[in-house]
Amino acid sequence: MASSVVVSDGVIKVLNDMNLVESSMPEEVKKHKKAVLFCLSKNKTTLLEKGKEILVGDVGQTLDDPYVTFIKTLPDNNCHYSIYD
Repeated sequence: MASSVVVSDGVIKVLNDMNLVESSMPEEVKKHKKAVLFCLSKNKTTLLEKGKEILVGDVGQTLDDPYVTFIKTLPDNNCHYSIYD
């Protein structure tokens, strides 16, 4: 069943970048995203980057539990999509 929602190029780039973590140098890994939040455009046709993210390098540095931090970024009353690694 098609939803007619288009995934933006930015979302595809984020997903591809997250898949490359294993082949990166240790300092580069810290810059990779651990979690990213996405939302629908106003006309509900395009999946967009929301701008909320957790970086691998933040874990243990600026936040202790990335999952709890991720849950707190979720909105109470809107549908959003996410990638959590």
